[in-house]
Amino acid sequence: MSDRKGHSHIYFDELVRLKIPALSERGAENNRLILRTIALNGPMLKYRIFKNAQIGRYSTVSRRVDSLTEKGYLGEASKRATERGKQAEEPMYGLTWRGFIASTTIKEVREDIFQVLESNPLLAIPEKETVLVVLKEIVTREELATICRSLLEAFLKSVPSLEFVENEPMSILAWLLSIKEKPVFPDGFKLSGIPKDAWELLGLLDRPPILGVVKEKIVPLVRQKTMEMEALYHLLSAVNRFCDFVSGLRVEDEPSKRVREYVEGELKMLSEHPNIQKLLEEE
Repeated sequence: MSDRKGHSHIYFDELVRLKIPALSERGAENNRLILRTIALNGPMLKYRIFKNAQIGRYSTVSRRVDSLTEKGYLGEASKRATERGKQAEEPMYGLTWRGFIASTTIKEVREDIFQVLESNPLLAIPEKETVLVVLKEIVTREELATICRSLLEAFLKSVPSLEFVENEPMSILAWLLSIKEKPVFPDGFKLSGIPKDAWELLGLLDRPPILGVVKEKIVPLVRQKTMEMEALYHLLSAVNRFCDFVSGLRVEDEPSKRVREYVEGELKMLSEHPNIQKLLEEE
């Protein structure tokens, strides 16, 4: 068993070198240290990266950060005053999605994916905070690390090079969905917190973070959509009534005058409907 694991580890390391140029080119070890430091701590000034990554020279860190930024592994997350010198504003560098994938080749990063996603603002997804709250309740850190390792290996097998993949989540997702070989998980691996049926799913409401998400995010969204659907129903009903009204008109009824009066009355009635008023106010 140990031989198979050792062989798998060697194969994975070779796959990383083949598919992630930043981790195989000159300076690869320093690149790895920089990616690890930013992944676990969030955006940093170059000088702070130098202090935390424990790389011998500041000039080396500066060159490596510039190279990683140019190649799309890092991006400018914000600016802040330097910690030395003239106190001028300098960029704080954070992980991009390309940098995130490269950093997950490092075991320590995979074991703290929640922290990495929370700390790096360039790793943006819709409702990120809500997604992370739910994931923390149904997947353990160890389980997520295992999933990440298996998906990463399958992903790297599918791409010619990480630098060929567009640096945004939908492109990465498209590659993941196109993987021909299924990710290989350890024998007996299963997610302990995934609900097995609807009743277990309801049981998640007993967990304060999940109940908080439902009350703060899902309930308001459902109410908003319900209000919009009700308003739409009234608008469509008004259109249907208008069609019936026009169908009953005759030329001698002065149609243009009657239609104008009818439309003005309908618009007044609709504008007084509370849900339609709310929609108009939001617009």
